[in-house]
Amino acid sequence: MRRFKYLKSLHKNINTYPRSGTAPVKAVARGETAVSISFIHDAVTEAQAGFPVKGVAPCEGTGYEIGSMSIIKGARNLDSAKKFYDWTLTPKAQALAAQAKQFQIPSNVGTPVSPLSPKMADIKLINYDFAKYGQSAERKRLLEKWDTEVGAQAR
Repeated sequence: MRRFKYLKSLHKNINTYPRSGTAPVKAVARGETAVSISFIHDAVTEAQAGFPVKGVAPCEGTGYEIGSMSIIKGARNLDSAKKFYDWTLTPKAQALAAQAKQFQIPSNVGTPVSPLSPKMADIKLINYDFAKYGQSAERKRLLEKWDTEVGAQAR
């Protein structure tokens, strides 16, 4: 797989592999790292906080995430959980994100999008197979391959 060959060659230039979604862009904001692979909306948040950070998407295309939530089977307060779930999907609830300086694209098309949010029309997205890469076995396989072929290398 060409991707792993690329990751192996890039490995020597990586100072850390964080386990948090926002840690890479926060390291850039603090000047600890020159470049990070981060969610582009988190770059907006750091820039709005006054840090010299700019989000840029690769011209070849980029991946994306779809945020989610779940109700845990056997929840003690199932009716309240369902009400909360339903409320979070409303435009009123999703509009709170921008007020909290979070600039993701809301999932409800009735929610106003902050002018600071990334412009999806300007970002080329890859054709991502959620069914394949959302499977636990595929995730496990790829992480094990990365651990063996990339992460285990000396830097």
